[in-house]
Amino acid sequence: MADVTPKILMTTVGCARQYSRSMPRHHYVPQFLLRGFSDERNLVQMVSRIDGEVNQLSAVRKAAAQNGFYAIPTEDVLPEARKDHNCEVIEASLAEIEAAAATDVQAIRNGSFTFDIDAHYRLVRLVALQLSRVPRFRRDYIDLANVAAKDRLASRLTLARVRNHLEGMGLAADDESVQKLYDEVLQGNYSLVPSDAHLIQQTMRIAIETFMPELFQRTPKILRFSDPSLLTSDAGAGLWDPESDRPRSVGVANARAIFVPLNRWTAIAFMQSGRPFDRVVQPFWARHINLAVADAAAQWIYHHPNDDPLSKIDLPQPRRLVREVESVATLKDGWVRVRGKHFWS
Repeated sequence: MADVTPKILMTTVGCARQYSRSMPRHHYVPQFLLRGFSDERNLVQMVSRIDGEVNQLSAVRKAAAQNGFYAIPTEDVLPEARKDHNCEVIEASLAEIEAAAATDVQAIRNGSFTFDIDAHYRLVRLVALQLSRVPRFRRDYIDLANVAAKDRLASRLTLARVRNHLEGMGLAADDESVQKLYDEVLQGNYSLVPSDAHLIQQTMRIAIETFMPELFQRTPKILRFSDPSLLTSDAGAGLWDPESDRPRSVGVANARAIFVPLNRWTAIAFMQSGRPFDRVVQPFWARHINLAVADAAAQWIYHHPNDDPLSKIDLPQPRRLVREVESVATLKDGWVRVRGKHFWS
């Protein structure tokens, strides 16, 4: 099997940060998947995840895409790697991975697919990247990074460390400046904003190093429907675990199923148990798939212009990260210790 794992430091063309705004569109849901939900005009119906009353037709080539979404500007690369840096290396690598899996997806759609180790690898790689390459995953990554950083800083912060930080940055480090920053950090009045380069590389790394091994331990199953029943979204996949106390907080490791709709009639599911199968299933499975995939959307849900799959599910408001406080204690030195957990609701 050819190794097309994304490689960050490849060469050909350099680019500046501002170039990303004039780059070609980078699709975070492959066009060959979106076409499974388009009509003869190559149009899909777009429905807002925020306000379901907002909807419009969109060409597949414009859907689930953003200019320069995977571009890594030259100035974000280490100085020793900037010469001949190719800012679109990730987009090029993703295109190779999509092309390798497109034949498998088409074979599944038309009923001629046969499971073998190579096809299994190509599909696992495609789905692993689909789970991490999308805007929703980047947003979740930033939210969780901020939670982790704030919790860690709040427990380890001292005035001396604040002073050292300010001095190291060449900023004013008088008592007033130190106290001001100290208070702001404790109050959480800041946000970490990772660079696009960091987000791109980390989401690709998570897909290859974490999600792929998890998916390989699961059983792939092909679910077919007698009538056109399925939708997709700008996430392109969804996690499902109806028995969880917090079903919107399940991850790749503990979800009962990971769904990827392939067209209006067909989806692939990576399940926790059982044996592989390819068969027509009961209509209620479409509701599970559609709810999982639509709920995962960051902004848009897509379906065939003649279908109305959203009318058959009760889609909740977009989820948010909340904190559940379990205990609060005042320590001897006057500090307050708060224990709890964060989850998506």
